Amino acid sequence: MEAGENGRYQRIKRIVLDALELGGRAREALIARETGDDPALAGEVRALLAEMDADPTLAVSLQPEADATDPGSDLSGQATSAQTPRQYRLLRRLGAGGMGVVYLAERSDGGFVQTVALKLLNAVAEASPELRERFARERELLARLDHPGIARLLDGGILADGRPFLAMEYVEGERIDLHAERLPLNERIALFAKVCEAVADAHRCLVIHRDLKPANILVDPRGQPRLLDFGIARLIEDEDVSANTQTGQHALTLAYASPEQVACQPLTTATDVYSLGAVLYQLVCGSAPFADVDTPAGLYHAIVRTDVTPPSRRLRRGDPAPVRGRDRSVPADIDAIVLKALRKEPEQRYASVAALADDLHCYLQRRPVSARGGERWYRLRRYLRRNAWPIAGAAVVALSVLAGLVASLYALREARVQHAVAEQRGRDLQRIVDFQQSMLEGVDIDAMGHALTETQQRQVLEALSRQPPGQPLEDRLEQAFGQVGAPTIARDALEEHVVSYALSRLDHDFADAPLLAADMRQSLARVLMAIGSYPHAAQELERALEARTAVLPGADPRLLSVRADLGQALHLQARDEEATRVFARALEDANERPALDPLRRATEAGAARVAAARGGLQAALARQGELRGEWMAALPEDDLELLTLRRDYADTLVKLGRRDDAQAEMQELLPLYRGRFGEESNRTQAVQLILAENAFARNDFELSAELAREVAETRERRLGAEHPDTLSAWGTAATSLVRLAVTPKDFADVHALLDRLLRVQGRILGMDHPATRQFVVDRIRLLSKEERQQEALALQREHYARCLRTLGAEHLDTLFARGSMSSLLSYVGRYDEARRHANATLAGLGEAVGPEHPISTATLDLIGRIERGAGNWSGSRDAHARALEIRARTRGMLDAHTIESASRLYVALHHLHDAPAMDDIRTRFLDPVIALDPGTLNASMRSVRDNATLALDGRWE
Repeated sequence: MEAGENGRYQRIKRIVLDALELGGRAREALIARETGDDPALAGEVRALLAEMDADPTLAVSLQPEADATDPGSDLSGQATSAQTPRQYRLLRRLGAGGMGVVYLAERSDGGFVQTVALKLLNAVAEASPELRERFARERELLARLDHPGIARLLDGGILADGRPFLAMEYVEGERIDLHAERLPLNERIALFAKVCEAVADAHRCLVIHRDLKPANILVDPRGQPRLLDFGIARLIEDEDVSANTQTGQHALTLAYASPEQVACQPLTTATDVYSLGAVLYQLVCGSAPFADVDTPAGLYHAIVRTDVTPPSRRLRRGDPAPVRGRDRSVPADIDAIVLKALRKEPEQRYASVAALADDLHCYLQRRPVSARGGERWYRLRRYLRRNAWPIAGAAVVALSVLAGLVASLYALREARVQHAVAEQRGRDLQRIVDFQQSMLEGVDIDAMGHALTETQQRQVLEALSRQPPGQPLEDRLEQAFGQVGAPTIARDALEEHVVSYALSRLDHDFADAPLLAADMRQSLARVLMAIGSYPHAAQELERALEARTAVLPGADPRLLSVRADLGQALHLQARDEEATRVFARALEDANERPALDPLRRATEAGAARVAAARGGLQAALARQGELRGEWMAALPEDDLELLTLRRDYADTLVKLGRRDDAQAEMQELLPLYRGRFGEESNRTQAVQLILAENAFARNDFELSAELAREVAETRERRLGAEHPDTLSAWGTAATSLVRLAVTPKDFADVHALLDRLLRVQGRILGMDHPATRQFVVDRIRLLSKEERQQEALALQREHYARCLRTLGAEHLDTLFARGSMSSLLSYVGRYDEARRHANATLAGLGEAVGPEHPISTATLDLIGRIERGAGNWSGSRDAHARALEIRARTRGMLDAHTIESASRLYVALHHLHDAPAMDDIRTRFLDPVIALDPGTLNASMRSVRDNATLALDGRWE
């Protein structure tokens, strides 16, 4: 309570004390005389007297407290004498209470200097034998306590002038409620748990504090809460409570006092439990439990009779406003803990402060809290949250339910538009809800549990069998369990026991309602896509499309919705030719809808995405750029479809070699993705992966590998090791690791990674999937770096033939495979064949991506190397010169690829004895890069600098 309110309350107590012994007219005369012309004060006095008349157990001895004000005090402390053998020197006054004054003092004793909080009795207290006795008792109690969370007693005794004093440890900090304003909820709870531990230690020493409030709890600079002011504390073992503590019972702060305190009933440790509950309430909500009561009499009544409003309800209704930075959401566990601590009946509260602290720790550890009793499902949920692999399964189950509800709401919207069938649609919705409930209730939890256990046991045994003998069994078991793919197990169980189970029931449960069955089938197919089961998802979407096509008109939005989903499912399997046909049909219907209709936007973005995947990068980028401009002008920056389109746009920029444009787009997008989806969302991780790919395009292989590895590890933890998105991230990391491999161990590690990726990806998505093809490309490059050229060339021929067969001669991947084959042919001296393939590749690239694309300039550089190997130095010079001119203009003078072309051109000029041209290349390109500090360069750029040095000697590689 504020100082003014406390003074008013003391006045009311004094009047009530005098009036208690009177009745009738004498009582009224006393009230009129004492309250004067303040009718509000008279009303509060009468209300408090009426409470006591109605309930004799509430009749208390309301002796007024000593006046806490001291207007004549010397704030400097110089007027107070502390002539003691211990030589205390007062520095300044820290504060005052009803019993005494606390000074910051310095003790100097034989070269020993110590800063303390010196507590002295004020003049009023010194005249009271009871208060002097209480002061002595405080020293006795503090001497019992030794805990890091309690301010320690350092000294005590009688001053030279006969006044008693206490010297306490000086705690420099701020009130716990002010400190907590800057903390999130869980950190506030952890901080408060430390307070409980300190109070519990005091209770173990048989000491009850009786005045716990934020002002008596400071947080020091290390974040340690410290308890202060045991001025009205007492021993639990004291027997004559009413006689010995009558005065102390009312030297309290009413806002944090327990019902038994304000009613002068016997006190136990439950009193401190209640006060701690009030402090916790304030830390959670920003105000005390009855902060909305503005009169002492009303507060007295509320503490004794009124139920406490749960913290979550107070924050939801906005009364009072939450503290800055404080979330309005309060977990049910915290509600239960606070309300249990604030129960009116002491025996209904926590049995001890230690029990309160235990419940807080259970909440922080996501374990059941005793305040919520033994609710069966509550404990089950807590059990699941403590186990890693079921979390993924439970999360995806929730996703399936949410997807079903979205389908329900979508159906409801259609029902409102079509008034003629509103009643029927309502029944349909009820059927969907009933189906969802019965489907989830019918899941065979026992079978799922056994399947999870059996799979886990099998994987552990397999991991044990692969370990070398000789290790301790405990170490072998720990390693084996660490290799178990828990998210993958959970995902498989979800698909088999939840999604597939629901799909198997659709035809039976909705035999008379094929459209409702199609709605549910599409929702479940989206769940399958989310967990990476693309073929199964496409199969179910095709069935949903077939069912809707048989009944609905061509312009129905439900047909457009399922086609957009089916096109994406086919694209994720790299069945892009089929996806193109699906999106083409969907675009016909989408064009009839408004430009910013969500279904139309999803269809247009998906069609452009598939076009880019099929190699039409320039056309795809033009369409994506057009849509991007239109949508950014009309939609919020964090609109879902807009964010997805911009990510696709950046990915196309990377594939086209426009690295700076892609980097700028990514720097704008990443904060938006983090803000909407969170740091570890798969959508956010996809943006991070594009950054890794762009770093690779810049030859910054270390950064690319680091970024891709972070994404891969996050996805492996959240999605499972065999989710296609996880494999894609590991593939991006592997591509950079191939470039960085230089030692036999590096080669062995990357080979092992590629072996696993090829085996798993080939099984899940097939060898013709683009991601699988990239793993083959990386394997070929690694073999080449190991000087295993014949093996690399044989594998490259197989790869080129597969691309030619599945993608066609003009696809970018096919052209790249052909160029790589030409490079390997040149390494084994087959220059005529290499030249033929390289020239054909360059012509195809000019049509596909243009003559200045990075792959085109790389092919020019390849032709220069082929001509060099064939001894045609003038042909080598011409090819390298063309590549250098384009690279210097589009990438910059110090780009790694630019210097690479310059070095090779210099070698050709050296063999042609063209000294003027050599000097020009050296001055403009080679000398500047050689002058760079190698310590500031990444591995790729250091290699380029070393080759530039070799080039000056007329050598290369």
